[in-house]
Amino acid sequence: MKIEEKFKHIYQKSPIGIIICNKIGKIIYVNQSALKIVRISKLEDIPNNNIFTYPNIAAKKEILVKEGVIEFQASSNIIKNINKSSDNSNALINWNVSVTDSGFLVQIQNIKEWQKTEKIIQKSEEKFQKFFEDDLTGDFIASPNGKIIMCNPSFVEIYGFEDHKQAMKTEISEFNQDDWINLINMLRTECKIKGHQSWHRRPDGNLIHVVANLVGIFNSSGRLTQVKGYIFDDTDRKRAEEFLQASEGKYHRLFDEDLTGDFIATIDGEILECNPAFAEIYGFTNRDLASKCNISKFNSFDWPYMITRLKKERKLQGFQSWQRRSDGMRIHIVANLVGIFNASNELIEVKGYVFDDTDRKQAEEELARSKHQMTEILDSIQDGFIALSHYWHFIYSNRCASEYFKVEYDDLIGQNLWDTFPELKGTIYEASFKKAMETQKIQQFEVNGLHNKDHCFDFTVYPSADGISVYWRNISERKKL
Repeated sequence: MKIEEKFKHIYQKSPIGIIICNKIGKIIYVNQSALKIVRISKLEDIPNNNIFTYPNIAAKKEILVKEGVIEFQASSNIIKNINKSSDNSNALINWNVSVTDSGFLVQIQNIKEWQKTEKIIQKSEEKFQKFFEDDLTGDFIASPNGKIIMCNPSFVEIYGFEDHKQAMKTEISEFNQDDWINLINMLRTECKIKGHQSWHRRPDGNLIHVVANLVGIFNSSGRLTQVKGYIFDDTDRKRAEEFLQASEGKYHRLFDEDLTGDFIATIDGEILECNPAFAEIYGFTNRDLASKCNISKFNSFDWPYMITRLKKERKLQGFQSWQRRSDGMRIHIVANLVGIFNASNELIEVKGYVFDDTDRKQAEEELARSKHQMTEILDSIQDGFIALSHYWHFIYSNRCASEYFKVEYDDLIGQNLWDTFPELKGTIYEASFKKAMETQKIQQFEVNGLHNKDHCFDFTVYPSADGISVYWRNISERKKL
């Protein structure tokens, strides 16, 4: 047993003789008061150095172990003369031996000095009473049936009593009867209870959540006679905890029911957590199988690229990627990714939200292929073709039309016809174009070239759901004939 220096300091100044023994009774510490009382100069001079070699203590060992404490009076020379009876010439000493967690504690005191000690004890009791009254923890002593024997102001405040007098008329068991019965049964076998949590209903009807430390007080027959308790009100913390649990439950419900594939993975791609939608997107039959996969395997080139970007940008939005599912099917996903960093600002995990837009992507690619094919066809013909919206914006222009207007294709698309070519206003172009738009009937006219006045062109204007389409061809040679 190691005696802390701060306790040595206290024991050395104590007027009461202190002897500390280990679990087999060996004396390992004696303060100065004890040495003075038994008239020994130092610990090494004590014969046999074990309290159970002294008849007065050895005879009561069984009682000591059972009840935890014995008290008797004997001469101060019992340590020096183990095998001799008490010498009346020696001072009469009060001996108190108690069981501790580490062994035994012996307190000895000269009865003649008792009155002096009583004053010290009285001061200690006053100090304890002041501590008891000022303690912010609700301290109480109650009978096994819950009758309050003693309580401090904090206890009165916690349970909402008007004053101390009202609290003393109450039984603590009334706040939660079933819980109190269970506590009493536990104390009878365990002697003390730490950190017990329960809901109590105060006399004013309010529910509070309390945390309690309880100690049973037993008589010499081992019967529980009193309960000493220390409680504090942690209702705010408990309600916050319940709110957090409810929020977590709601989050997990949303997580599980989300149609987006949600996951958390290591930077190496090992899945730590995922929802059912994630499992479905990647072709797994259940979430357990999906949780054992490595997302980097679905596209071994994209994952390192995403990790590199996350380390710099911390999050990615709308990242698109073609990936190969667990069953080999090719899918196109759109992902939002968020990096999770540690205190050293190192990326340690990736939180992701993915959805499968394969149908949209395939439709987009098919449309792009169709558009490209149409563009190739229209660009291959030697006649001009443009498409205009209802608002007279260029939707499409083939290469021949761009040459006709002397404007590059990219500079033409999206532009307003009349703003780009104001010289067409008030001409047959404007009249025919607007008539086709308004009447939804095909219009046809011949006109000299916009820039090639010596060439003649035949224009046909077709109305459509999006606006009008204009087709024209060079008829200069025919005109000459």
